[in-house]
Amino acid sequence: MISRKHMVKTMSTYGMAALALWSMLLQAPTALGEQDHPGHRSFMVFDGTLYKDKPDFSAYGIRPISLAYAGALGNTWYRTPDQMPDKNQVGKVAREARTKADYVVIDIEHWPLHGDGREVERSVRKFLTVLDWFKEAAPGLNVGFYGAPPIRDYWRAVKGPASKERGEWKHENDALRGLADAVDTLYPSLYTFYSDQDGWVRFAQAQIEEARRYGKGKPVYVFLWPQYHDSNRSLAGTYLPPDYWRLELETARQYADGIILWGGWGSNNRPAKWDDDAAWWKVTREFIQTVNAHP
Repeated sequence: MISRKHMVKTMSTYGMAALALWSMLLQAPTALGEQDHPGHRSFMVFDGTLYKDKPDFSAYGIRPISLAYAGALGNTWYRTPDQMPDKNQVGKVAREARTKADYVVIDIEHWPLHGDGREVERSVRKFLTVLDWFKEAAPGLNVGFYGAPPIRDYWRAVKGPASKERGEWKHENDALRGLADAVDTLYPSLYTFYSDQDGWVRFAQAQIEEARRYGKGKPVYVFLWPQYHDSNRSLAGTYLPPDYWRLELETARQYADGIILWGGWGSNNRPAKWDDDAAWWKVTREFIQTVNAHP
């Protein structure tokens, strides 16, 4: 989740082509339409941002959420692949999280969840152990894992539903059913890697569809970040054009049950300063107004 490359702020004007794409998206019938949302839940917006001096988001109807990063579970344990965090520290983090929010997302990204089957099984067991520790320390806390299940995979997700690549990806996700059964909420990661807006929509739809396939009706809240992921060297840290960000928000609203807003980590490994005039924040406020008007 954490990206700590230099954040370069750029803005672009609202593109008519993207507006047309957005309109088509909202009108087109799909396999993941609103009728398939379990229980027709109200759409939830959570604050997972790290900005310094940010406003009180509760005034906008944005809810708090606790993010339990690997580093909070111990200083060095995650540098050794097979090592577990300290149970006492996990319990402490869980109890602190419960005082801040009803939801907590555990962010452990170094345990492999695809590849060698036996290694994946070991990873799943470790994830389940940490989950048990959280629930033991803070009963009633709604707990899930960042980014899995399902496995985040852009290129196989954007392939056609009948493609070999999509089938292989789904097969790998099947190995994570134990995690899906154990968590309270699923949190797919839908960060932006490329400027291809249509490709991002297909990626998002597939990720959410996978979460719903084995989520057994559990809420699906997706992580969104208004900047390009740092794996794209030419765009790393650049803020998305306003029309692109609006498209992502509306896509999430159509297919998921909520979003977690993430971002705000500066190039100096410290929280970035809040900018109340940022284009992404203006778009987000407008989006939240429509959510509040039509829950």
